[in-house]
Amino acid sequence: MSNVVSRYDVSKLFDDMMLQMDVLEQTMSNSMKIEREEMEEVMKDQIKRLHYTLDEVEKVMKEQKNHKMETKPAIPFNQRAYSVSV
Repeated sequence: MSNVVSRYDVSKLFDDMMLQMDVLEQTMSNSMKIEREEMEEVMKDQIKRLHYTLDEVEKVMKEQKNHKMETKPAIPFNQRAYSVSV
């Protein structure tokens, strides 16, 4: 048995390892890119829903304000300020 490894075998093993590292690096890069794009889409969707919710809240508040103004009794200022029972 010989423990001697040829220079070619070492070189080939090293080249294979470097290729595997390159493939792994590319795979990780692609994975991170896909994950980032997915997160961006989720965030865009959440922002759209938030804008829609805010628009709905503004609409409801405006309706309530208009409703309150419509239901207020039309009492002149003098009667409200100086209501005195005789």
